[in-house]
Amino acid sequence: MKKILGLYFVLFVGLIQAQNVLTVIEVDDAALDANAAFWADAPKLEQSTVAVLEGEDDGPVVIMQAAYDSEYITIRAEWADSSETLLRRAWLWNGSAFTRSQENQDRIMLTFPMTNNATFASKGCTAACHTEDPEKWWMGSDNANVTYDNWHWKSAQTNPLGYADDAWWGELDETTGRKDDDLAGGGFVDNINADQSGPSFMSSEGTTVTLIIKGQEIPIDTAALKSGDAIPAYVLERAMGSRGDIEASGTHQDGKWIVVMRRVLETGNDDDVAFIPGKRLPFGMSVVDNGGGAKHKVSSDLLVLEWK
Repeated sequence: MKKILGLYFVLFVGLIQAQNVLTVIEVDDAALDANAAFWADAPKLEQSTVAVLEGEDDGPVVIMQAAYDSEYITIRAEWADSSETLLRRAWLWNGSAFTRSQENQDRIMLTFPMTNNATFASKGCTAACHTEDPEKWWMGSDNANVTYDNWHWKSAQTNPLGYADDAWWGELDETTGRKDDDLAGGGFVDNINADQSGPSFMSSEGTTVTLIIKGQEIPIDTAALKSGDAIPAYVLERAMGSRGDIEASGTHQDGKWIVVMRRVLETGNDDDVAFIPGKRLPFGMSVVDNGGGAKHKVSSDLLVLEWK
């Protein structure tokens, strides 16, 4: 692991990054709609992504657009992905016992510094993903005053309920600086029994559904299962409070994901970045195809929001 982290650090500190601009256009209604008419007027940023681990293939080109009105900022992204991944870590029934699926989920993540940050402005996500100590995990900072807002859209855990997971990164502890925004209720919870040998629940909608929504969970009944059935590993509910600030809509069609995320410009929460029209804001972007952790593919250039 130390070797991987050291390689990851050297790769991106040594990367010469150009500034690629995502122009945010002003519209009357920055709707959460991938097919809204205003997207025809929004400039497209076509951004390549690169692997962070040696031996991994680079990622897809992500096409991004952005718009804002008096209340919201809306960001649209699309990228090639041959498969729609919806059953993260599902419980697989073999006729007598459960095992865990190795399937994960598809993701897109956007990261914004919450304070003026000269290092991030010149290096992008490199500044947030590493410290000078390669023993430490990524996604955090060495300074309690340096924090980042992280928008984390997840195909299995958040998209079915119409939001993206809102988190933030702060000072590193022993392993990471990742923190969750304040949760006032809801969110996804593990579907696992007391001895961790299988799920506690199945869906009242049947054994072939790819999600269990809060209120539809019923006690697991193995007599109702047939070999090969997959039971979702989470019970889903829309997150409330700061963690549920980001509305999202993701659709997989024609071999690609189209994801739109929307949030109010200023939430008033300490764990959220404030978007100020007219003020340039650097940011980072990454995508994941059926994975997590270091398997994400990151933008190869420094990205900057500019307002039109």
